[in-house]
Amino acid sequence: MSFAHPSYLWALLGLLVPITIHLWSKKEAKTIKIGSVQLLSESKSKQSSSIQLNEFWLLLLRLLIISVLTLVLAKPKWNSRIDNSLLTYLVEPELSHNKDFMARLDSLSDGQEIRLFKKGFPIWDYNLNNAKAKEFLDYWSLALETDILKTDSIVVFTKGYARGTRGSRPVTNHQINWVVIDSMQTVKKPLIAYQNEKDVQLFSAIGTSNKVEVFSKSFALGSEYVLDSEGDSIEISDNIIAGKVPMVVLKPIKISIFHAESLAKDKRYFEAAFATLAQFLDRDIKVEINLDTVLPKKEQSDLTIWLSEKPLPSSYKKLLVFKKDAVSGSLIEEGSESNTYVLTKRINAENAIEHRLVENLLDILDINKELKELLAEVDIRRVTETELQTNIKPSTTKKSHLGSFKLLPYLWVLLFALLIVERLLAYLRKQ
Repeated sequence: MSFAHPSYLWALLGLLVPITIHLWSKKEAKTIKIGSVQLLSESKSKQSSSIQLNEFWLLLLRLLIISVLTLVLAKPKWNSRIDNSLLTYLVEPELSHNKDFMARLDSLSDGQEIRLFKKGFPIWDYNLNNAKAKEFLDYWSLALETDILKTDSIVVFTKGYARGTRGSRPVTNHQINWVVIDSMQTVKKPLIAYQNEKDVQLFSAIGTSNKVEVFSKSFALGSEYVLDSEGDSIEISDNIIAGKVPMVVLKPIKISIFHAESLAKDKRYFEAAFATLAQFLDRDIKVEINLDTVLPKKEQSDLTIWLSEKPLPSSYKKLLVFKKDAVSGSLIEEGSESNTYVLTKRINAENAIEHRLVENLLDILDINKELKELLAEVDIRRVTETELQTNIKPSTTKKSHLGSFKLLPYLWVLLFALLIVERLLAYLRKQ
């Protein structure tokens, strides 16, 4: 048995309290008037014996209550030894569509432990479609979770997508051997169509194990590009790329700039930056400029720029506010709240170029965010086994694995029952 909080076991010293109380407490004597003392000795002996017996059980109940309460605080677990499997195979669910790999998996020895390489590591079931839908796997996060497996060695069969190795390289207790199954796959897929005032632009992508290429094509609706009945997607029957993609109607980007008289020069840099973006994106950007004495309209702009020390507007989609920070090393930083950004310095010709004002504004506007989300489906860039390798925590002794059984729910029931019995007995004995 082990305890989550063994320091609470010191509370068992509290058992001395009820023992002390029972030893030192005495009932007040009662005077009873009787006519004869002939049977007094016999009566006293029986009554005294009854009182001592009942007080003993009451003392025992109170000792049990304190003991059980202490165990509840210490949170005990009943441990049992579990035999480790020598080797565990973890298989990425998407590999179930790879016929060559499935044939290789069938050749493994009978009785070998095979699990899915996903959260919880469920047992591989040959009769089920283990990859019903594509899901993003964070390889290194899952590698950390392998510490729960009761095994001596782990082999992971994976496609080795580069997007699954985000963050810092983890440290694990197990020796993990990574095997990347490279199918030399190429994905060519139309992603999304954007409609502006001039035409419709289709974005497609080609993904390989080395790179992802995005290309666009302008077209007019017709026999090969048909708008569906709901008007929010396009059916493509092109010989090169076919499929159905969502269509987004591009509206003009609305920018609202509110400035104090002292910051009029800064707002001119913003005007020039948005003019550059409009030309680069080939998209209409409407910039509305007001003094900070004018209240913002209820109709929210895509971006509100507040160059003033007056109170901030109460509602906005995205807000860029001027707040001077001499310590900051960048021109624009993310704010403490979501969709808020901070301009840390007055803008001039030098820092506008050095700190890339135009690129920062492009990131804030997050143009074509739908395209970025869809692009992840085509990103099949791969990494090698060496790049997937995790760091191993050094260990001089081999730890035995234990299975645990939680006793806490049963202790709560026992404590509740003991409290009821103790209160009933104390009421009857008037203790």
